[in-house]
This record gives sequence, C-alpha cells and structure tokens, in this order.
Amino acid sequence: MLRLPSCLALLALMLAACAGMPNAGQGPQSAMERFRTSFNRQDAAGVASVYKDDGKLLPPGKPMVTGADNVRAYWQGAFTAGVSHNEKTPINIEVSGDLAVETGSYVVTFKGQQILGKETLVWRLGQDNVWRIASDIWNNDK
Repeated sequence: MLRLPSCLALLALMLAACAGMPNAGQGPQSAMERFRTSFNRQDAAGVASVYKDDGKLLPPGKPMVTGADNVRAYWQGAFTAGVSHNEKTPINIEVSGDLAVETGSYVVTFKGQQILGKETLVWRLGQDNVWRIASDIWNNDK
C-alpha cells in the first residue's frame, strides 16, 4: 500500500509531466480566423503564416506545394488570378494533443463566381502554442 508521501511524490511527477504537454485549448479556431481574415484581404504572406514552415498544399489538379515561401507564392498567384474571397465552414474538428484534423466546406469567389467545395486540413500545435496547418487538401464540388 502506498503511503501519503509516496502518493504525493507520484502526483507531483504526473503534474510535472503534464506541464510539458502542449495546451490544445479549443483547437485551431483562432488560427482558422487568421487564415480567413488574411485570405479575404488577399494577404498571401498572412495566409502563408498560418502554415507550418514545411506545410503542404495539395491543390486539385496541380502538384503538391511544400514550404512557406512556396505556399505564399501559390496564394499570391491565386489572388492575382482572381481569387478574392473565402468563407470556410468547419463541419468537424477532431483534436488530440498537438494534432487537429478539420473537415469543412467552403465558398470561394473567383472572378466574381462563387465556387463551392470541401477540404481537409491537418493542424499541428507548435512549441509556441500556436496552431499551424501541416497539410491542406481541397476540391471543388463541380
């Protein structure tokens, strides 16, 4: 049978271990808002800042895009081509520790036309307690 001092020592060790774990909080909601705000301002650098340094885009019908500079360049090209607005609607967000998976839908405006689609994003919580996109895949409904 454990005595009180042994139980307290065990509890202290458990609390110390938990202190080093990331704080998932409410998941990536605030990062999603930063993405939406930057996107709708056509701020490619702001959008890219929501991705991990080695983050990946998997756009439909195009090669994978990897790395912050390439992600920024991709979104700048999209804005230059006529993408101007994005409304994201999360359908489901699963959070486990420093990992979150978001499934959602979107309406993006391209040259005045609204395009509906769906997406899956993998989010990682960094050492700085900030959620960033590790992988982003989407496709249009039509």
